[in-house]
Amino acid sequence: MIASHEHVPPLRTDRLVLRAPSERDIPAWFERATDRESAYLAGDPIPASISEGQAWLERALEKAAVKERLLWSIDIHGGPVSIGTVGLSLKDPGISFVIGRLFWGRGYATEAAREVLRFGFEVLGLSEVGSEFVVDNSGSRRVHEKLGFKYVEKFIDESDGAECERHILSKRAIEEQR
Repeated sequence: MIASHEHVPPLRTDRLVLRAPSERDIPAWFERATDRESAYLAGDPIPASISEGQAWLERALEKAAVKERLLWSIDIHGGPVSIGTVGLSLKDPGISFVIGRLFWGRGYATEAAREVLRFGFEVLGLSEVGSEFVVDNSGSRRVHEKLGFKYVEKFIDESDGAECERHILSKRAIEEQR
């Protein structure tokens, strides 16, 4: 049985609607997850079949229910399908985002992440949020720079051997940007 969607509050920006993921997102998730370059840049394993989408959805909603991690599907206002996801881990605050290839370079990841960070700092009262990305992911690097994240360290991801960078953003840094 799937956990409730009520634990993921809807968020809106000028162009986007961020909402709890649902079964209708599984095909778009599978398309993004099986794009080899996207999976590598996100540091994600490639699923063997679309049936793994149900488990992905159930995990996302269960983590929201126990206040471990919130995951939003990203929709363009009036768009037919999810263009990606943005997540906020709550135990060791961290943000992550994945955008489908057709939507790269249009500012959607920055816009969605900025709104989730606003929610995390202003509504949840977080004081700091971390993030990690594969060094080769220049798009993710640009998003982090636009949002004001600061470099912390490089490391090797033990799960796949990819070189990654860890960055951090504090509430104070956000306040200073205003």
